[in-house]
Amino acid sequence: MPNISFQIESVRAERYSFEPVAQLSVNMNIVMGKIEKVNQGFAASFLIKLEYAPPVAAVDMKGRALIAPLNDEERQELEKSAASGQPPPQLVASIFSYALPVLALLTREIGLPPPVPLPLPAPQQERQPRAPGYV
Repeated sequence: MPNISFQIESVRAERYSFEPVAQLSVNMNIVMGKIEKVNQGFAASFLIKLEYAPPVAAVDMKGRALIAPLNDEERQELEKSAASGQPPPQLVASIFSYALPVLALLTREIGLPPPVPLPLPAPQQERQPRAPGYV
């Protein structure tokens, strides 16, 4: 896996309405730019948009991922991705994992639920009495 660093160019979080909503759904879109060769490595721009339904808010994050391959195999894979215009899935996953905590903080600050569902607590199981003996 190559070294990946991130630059955030702009962030916008805007809440349009403070009216209570019975049900709110969040749609997250990641738009990737083409991978470009830069100096010794590669760069790919990205735009992440959070849209709420009903439309009570919008959050946008624009940035770049800077990719430094560690070996020739990774370099060839990135050059192939740049030629095809299709970003590697690992890159998209890296961008998502980097941006998610930032987006969660922004949405919390404007009073909205985070862009991912909260984990549900595990159902409690009834404890059965243990029989005497060794485990």
